[in-house]
Amino acid sequence: MKMFLVFIFIVTEAQTSMGHKPAPQPADIVFLVASSNTSSHHVKTFISKVIDGLLLGPNEYRVALAQYNDRVYNEFQLDTYKGKIPMLNHIKNKVVFRGGPLKTGTALRKIHETYYGKPTRERDRSKILVVMTSQPSGDDVEESAQLLHKAGVKVLAVGMEDASYDELIRMATKPFSFFFPRTEELVLFSQNISGIVDAIHVGDNNHPELTSKRAEDKVNNGTVIEACDDDAVADVVFIVDAGPPQNKFEKIQIFLEKLVSSLDVKEKCIKVGLVTFSAKPEVIFLLRMEMDKTNVLQRIQSLSAKAGKANVGLAINFTREKVFTESSGSRKTQGVEQIAILITHRPSEDGVGNAATVLRRAGVTVFAIGVERADVTQLTSIAAYPPQQYVTHLKTFPHLPRQALVFHKKVVNQVQRKLYMDNKRAELLKRGCVDTEEADIYFLIDGSSNLDYFDFVDLKLFLKEVVRFFLIGPNKVRFGVVQYADMNELEFGLEEYGKTSDILKAIDNIRQIGGSPYTGAALTSIQPLLRRSQGQHSRSVPCHLIVLTDRKSEDHVEGPAKRLRNEMVNIYAIGVRHANESQIYEIAESKDRAYSVNDFASLKHIKNEVVREICAVEACKEKKADVLFLVDSSSSIGPENFVKMKDFMIDLVSKSDIGPDRVHIGAVQFSGRSQEEFQLNQYSSKRDITGAIGRMSPMGQNTLTGEALRFVSDYFKPAKGARPHVKKILILITDGEAQDEVRGPAEALREQSVVIYSLGVFSANKTQLVEISGKPEMVFYVEDFDVLKHLEREILFGICSPYDECRRIERLDIVFVIDGSGSIDPREYDIMKEFMIALVKKSDVSQDRVQFGAVKYSAEPETFFFLNTYSTKSEIIKAIQNDKPIGTTTYTAKALRYSEGLFSEEHGSRKRRSVPQVLIVITDGDSHDAAELDEVSRKLRAHGIVIYAIGIERAKPGELLTMAGSEDKYFYVNSFEGLKHLYPKLSDNICSVSKPECGIPADLVFLIDGSNSISDSDFNKMKSFLQDVVHPFDTGHNVQVGIAQYSDRYREEFSLDIFPVKSELETKIGRIRQMEGLQTYIGAALGRVKHYFTPEGGSRVNENIQQILLVITDGRSHDKVVKASEDLRKRGVDIYAIGVGKIDHLQLSQIAGSSDRKYTVDNFSELKVIKKRLVDDICEEEDKTTCFVDVVVGIDVSSQSQGDHIFHGQSQLETYLPKIINALTSLTGVSCNAGSQSQTSVALKVKNTEPLVTSKFQIDSEKLLNSLVGTIIKNASHLNADFLDSLWETFQIKSADRRKVLLVFSDGLDDDVEILEQKSEELKKKGLDALITVVLEGAEKINDLQYIEFGKGFGYRTQLNIGMRNIASHLSKYVANIAERTCCCVFCKCVGEEGEAGDPGRHGMKGLQGVRGSPGHLGEEGEAGPRGMPGPDGERGDKGCPGNRGPKGQRGIVGRKGNKGDNGFDGINGEPGSSGPPGIKGEKGDPGCQGSPGPRGLPGDRSEKGFRGDPGIPGPDSSIAGPKGLEGGRGREGERGPSGPTGFPGLKGTRGHQGRRGQPGPQGRQGPRGPSGFPGQQGFKGPQGVRGIQGMKGMKGNQGNKGFPGYLGVAGPPGIPGSWGTRGNKGEPGGPGIKGEKGPPGRRGIRGDGGAVGYGKQGHKGIKGQKGFPGAMGQKGEDGNPGIAGEPGPKGTAGRTGPEGATGLKGTLGDRGPPGRRGIKGARGVASFSVCIHHIMDLKYSERFYNPPL
Repeated sequence: MKMFLVFIFIVTEAQTSMGHKPAPQPADIVFLVASSNTSSHHVKTFISKVIDGLLLGPNEYRVALAQYNDRVYNEFQLDTYKGKIPMLNHIKNKVVFRGGPLKTGTALRKIHETYYGKPTRERDRSKILVVMTSQPSGDDVEESAQLLHKAGVKVLAVGMEDASYDELIRMATKPFSFFFPRTEELVLFSQNISGIVDAIHVGDNNHPELTSKRAEDKVNNGTVIEACDDDAVADVVFIVDAGPPQNKFEKIQIFLEKLVSSLDVKEKCIKVGLVTFSAKPEVIFLLRMEMDKTNVLQRIQSLSAKAGKANVGLAINFTREKVFTESSGSRKTQGVEQIAILITHRPSEDGVGNAATVLRRAGVTVFAIGVERADVTQLTSIAAYPPQQYVTHLKTFPHLPRQALVFHKKVVNQVQRKLYMDNKRAELLKRGCVDTEEADIYFLIDGSSNLDYFDFVDLKLFLKEVVRFFLIGPNKVRFGVVQYADMNELEFGLEEYGKTSDILKAIDNIRQIGGSPYTGAALTSIQPLLRRSQGQHSRSVPCHLIVLTDRKSEDHVEGPAKRLRNEMVNIYAIGVRHANESQIYEIAESKDRAYSVNDFASLKHIKNEVVREICAVEACKEKKADVLFLVDSSSSIGPENFVKMKDFMIDLVSKSDIGPDRVHIGAVQFSGRSQEEFQLNQYSSKRDITGAIGRMSPMGQNTLTGEALRFVSDYFKPAKGARPHVKKILILITDGEAQDEVRGPAEALREQSVVIYSLGVFSANKTQLVEISGKPEMVFYVEDFDVLKHLEREILFGICSPYDECRRIERLDIVFVIDGSGSIDPREYDIMKEFMIALVKKSDVSQDRVQFGAVKYSAEPETFFFLNTYSTKSEIIKAIQNDKPIGTTTYTAKALRYSEGLFSEEHGSRKRRSVPQVLIVITDGDSHDAAELDEVSRKLRAHGIVIYAIGIERAKPGELLTMAGSEDKYFYVNSFEGLKHLYPKLSDNICSVSKPECGIPADLVFLIDGSNSISDSDFNKMKSFLQDVVHPFDTGHNVQVGIAQYSDRYREEFSLDIFPVKSELETKIGRIRQMEGLQTYIGAALGRVKHYFTPEGGSRVNENIQQILLVITDGRSHDKVVKASEDLRKRGVDIYAIGVGKIDHLQLSQIAGSSDRKYTVDNFSELKVIKKRLVDDICEEEDKTTCFVDVVVGIDVSSQSQGDHIFHGQSQLETYLPKIINALTSLTGVSCNAGSQSQTSVALKVKNTEPLVTSKFQIDSEKLLNSLVGTIIKNASHLNADFLDSLWETFQIKSADRRKVLLVFSDGLDDDVEILEQKSEELKKKGLDALITVVLEGAEKINDLQYIEFGKGFGYRTQLNIGMRNIASHLSKYVANIAERTCCCVFCKCVGEEGEAGDPGRHGMKGLQGVRGSPGHLGEEGEAGPRGMPGPDGERGDKGCPGNRGPKGQRGIVGRKGNKGDNGFDGINGEPGSSGPPGIKGEKGDPGCQGSPGPRGLPGDRSEKGFRGDPGIPGPDSSIAGPKGLEGGRGREGERGPSGPTGFPGLKGTRGHQGRRGQPGPQGRQGPRGPSGFPGQQGFKGPQGVRGIQGMKGMKGNQGNKGFPGYLGVAGPPGIPGSWGTRGNKGEPGGPGIKGEKGPPGRRGIRGDGGAVGYGKQGHKGIKGQKGFPGAMGQKGEDGNPGIAGEPGPKGTAGRTGPEGATGLKGTLGDRGPPGRRGIKGARGVASFSVCIHHIMDLKYSERFYNPPL
């Protein structure tokens, strides 16, 4: 495969060079195909596709075909056919592979004699031979291949299945050898083989070195792009229970061997790891250890069973910690899918739930396979969601090897789904949710104690992901959250936050309350909130409640839930882990709104299902569609699966809005032929449709899907019941591979605007399904038909929500100019009003989005309503519905002139804010002032007004074109009825004019692909796309644009700050010339483009302006992109990546860093489809919060007494506290990465007030301050140890993920300072990051407060005082520094001093008079407001000069009082006493910088000689060899070591002439029957006879006494749906029943034609099998003879002196001395370094209190 990729590059270069040269020289191509090919269909398809891609003719290519076994059979010669059609017909109808043993060498020699051995006049024709084989040859191939090479024949060797790779290399012209383990891969290869033939041909005629030397050089230089099969890039780890008996364990080995063999195992694609376990887990090999498939297979085969307990949980944890790590080879950080496959046969003896949750939370997708006694409940808790896709249970071990192919498809499906399908489907879901314009959604979340911290984090993540699907706003979708346990707490209401970013911050701020769950009470408590929300709307708005619960409620839930549903509340119930399933159904009532997952980490898997159910309410309202089922009815389906298909269709019909003017359903079956069941217009009720589906019966026969697609194309036309201008959808359901070509018929259908969904089980060909649907996200590839029922909702939503339709008109000023003349009757006028209303409904109406105005005219125009008259959709619709025509004549030019007045600021125009201005004129006749139309229209267009002209019946197209100015902006219909079908086309056109609001400041850089693989026309389309993307941005002020181009080199087009004027910028983009280049080096280009994002490159990164890079490519990069992309992201650059055509999805994700910023289109024409989504994503505010800080504010005023208000005596605190709280909650940026944000939450803890101040953390300063209003002091507070403990308890979340700061406002300590110091140190050890104090008015012992502080950094010497002018700024700096230190490990952040206030600026010029607003409604008389708070105290008088502060008194020693002794004489001074014990350990400081090395110490005393040291360094080699010593006995045989890496195949030596095959020897006597062996590989297919006409299928014989089935009776009325039971686990296949009595023989079917005669009794000797795996190590050999004793060797040199002896025991501590006196504060030292450097060097002391000098 690797060599094949070389040629993709060669093809590109060859075709590029060919584009500049005349047509190639003629060539002859001969296909030599082995007759033993078991998959003849794939081989014939491959040859046909290659021929179809060649240009045939006498002066171009000629083709011959031959097959061979032990002789050659010519199918047709080079001159047999002149054209493709007869040649392809021959291959299809006449080529039958004969089978038999292969002699490839003989066949090559025969081909040489037939085609190349004789001289020919046509010397200028290239000679190409394509050899295709699937088995090793029975003779030598090398000699024959050399003859061909000498004759100038270029040989392509293609091997499949069991072909010998060594033979392929020896046959092929280097390096044109290819091997495909699966024949299905030939179909993909056929797309490139014609290009490879061209490459060989061009290389042969013009550049002979191209085909060998350059190809090898490209491999050696690492520039070849290595593709992976099926885009499958993953890290796969097997966790295998080694406990079964050896004979059963061998079945596991076979399964692993088969699965690994089928996967593309190599370094850049799939990497494999293996862990086995019983009592203890053991790593067999890590992800980084085995890159070669052969080595992996050898290691698997060497495994053996090990008895022991089944500790599955231990094995899962072990695998996560030891294998899924970057050091062990995991590529998770590169975006590679992580997969674990667990295999066990018994229940685990330890817990598995928590271990599996942590593994899945780490991003690993888990498949669980259980055999025999494995516990299905445990497997379900281990595997990923949904369990029906990730849990497999088998009854016996022999079933396991058969699952290898299934798991191959599961692994590939999982990788592809994560790479691109999940993202695409989420995008389509988000687009569909645009129809949910207004809704009220409440979350009711379980906050009970059963959830741990990480569970609650996962829960909040789910809430945030749901919110992101909707458009948030006061008049759009609103969200609220209520948390419950044994109490209920409103986190935030619907009206509190009107922006997505604010809601996300509020969700991050939610804290778990703990307790027991009372879900019923919570449902009752939320009812008033929902009622109040309904009262806030002028019309009915959908109301949704999403309930998340973790365990069974302590109270009843059915009654409260029913009362909510009676009030039209849609309830969605999600049960997690221990939730009670019956209660979940009682809450939701509908099974479609009840969900269950194993843990909170799995909530992310159901978010799409929940959101889809919410959005479907509006998305599916009043939708029209023609839906046709195309059902595979071939013999492979089987009766049971056919019934499941019908059930799926019936369920889909029952959930659709069926009706004459809604959804129509039709059905067609197909197998070898197609059969109509019923047309789209045949039935209009669900009952009739389901009855018709129930009557369908299978057809049998083969699978001709392509023919069926051609057949149904007529069913989307009116003649077959389809409706014009209605969305058309085809749903294909199949279980097999199409036996004909499907791409062409499918493309023809899609060109008719038919949307195709392809549903296939694993036996179907996924590549074909993608060809049919055209897009991978519209293909549903599932394991079996049981999974179909889980796809109903997703497909229904796709029917309701179109894929390629403009969803909303976003930002326009639109004025209708309506013809109200007498020529329009009332019915026609109503149709025109409906047309306008449809356009209004599709628009996002508001004062800052889309505004509508209208003018009516006949002889005279009149204003209907101005742009600013109405601001809601309902008001505009009501005004249009009440309108009446005004009659008389038609003066259109006069109306246009009049309408210009509506495009003024006075009447609501936003032209000055760059909002596009649109005028839509609708008329049904010619204008009486047509001569003036041109002048008026030109004037309007010159003023930037886009005119759309719509003419009906008698309108003149010439006048319409004059008004519109271009053909794409005028529309004509023959009747008013035609307006109904014109609306989609007009709305899509207006959508392209609509300009999304995007006011973000940004530096936007485009990095575009300029390589030769992009044609000139595609490069121009790319430039137009860039112009369209730039257009919505304000390039004059907010946005700077730069462009660079790359291929195999890099070129800057222009810098960021060059073109501020948009017109100049768009002109410059249009003039960019393609640089061209042979290769694509995206990684190098990403490294070079960094310059744009520096101040020198014009970037405004230092101004905190968003940095954006948009990369566009049409292929894979030839170099690595991961490091360069990560470097850019660390600089704060947001990267968006667009891939066009066949691209590497993983590489694109690595560039973008996230699948949310990756966009893919099939071709450059489709770039316009993603323009709106791209601009919306760029303009959307992204949550980059990485640092969360919680601040608890405590207030301690000892002087207050009962009855005082909270700020009594603290006027400065009352003045400054609002500023302080606001400053703390406004902190944002941190320097962890460029663009990183922090979020600070603040809680007030004041426990001595009445009423009690809530200690809830808030991000809104206003809420915090409001909690203090009206509070009265209950008793004085005291700053003691209990006070600090109460503040600490306010931190409900003790996790290290949130930083914790205590801020204490105090008037002095009220406890012993040493006790408080100990408490401070205790809190620090518990996880408190900082304790900061602020001195209040009237404080005492101010300096003592510093002893309990820590975490202030280099400002630890500063005592904060409430009287400081900039106290709020000081505190915000401290908290910001704490965030930097704890979140970003930045220990020093230099902040300059605040500058002085600047001089007042000059008064600005008076603005223009604003538009006069409409008078507001008279409001109700308000109630008298509460009495205001006392005003602040007046300014203090000038403070007197402070006196000199006296020295602080010495603190006395508190000693124990001793007995009074006798007065002694004064003694002489004694010697100094011994040092006392060390003092109390100070708080641990931050790590300091490494100090300079001190001076070298004096040498220590020589110690005693130590113990003998380690052996010394060996002495020099001696040239005198000592005599050989006696040979020792052979040691005990060691364990078998791991297999070394398999070397590359060496060149095979010259093979001698093969001898004649000997006569077969006499057959030996049959030995005793051995044990059953492993299932052998499939034998060679016998020679196939000429295929006869297929006989008709015989009638089914009678089974026992059972008669033929009777005709179906008339369908009865549908019964009342029964209640859904809990879904049981899938049952295992039952054992074979007792053989029944033989029934009477059935009627014999018609006998088919006989096949060709086969071989006789004794066949030819089989060809040599593949080389087996290395055998086990042989037995230990006998001991050898003892050798002659050697003489003593020379004395070795003395060993090195041993290490110093161990240190002596530490002495005992002396008695503790009395504490020393506390010194007075020392003078501030002079810094010898800058403040920052000094701080870093002395950081260990910065967190301690200082010691004053004595």
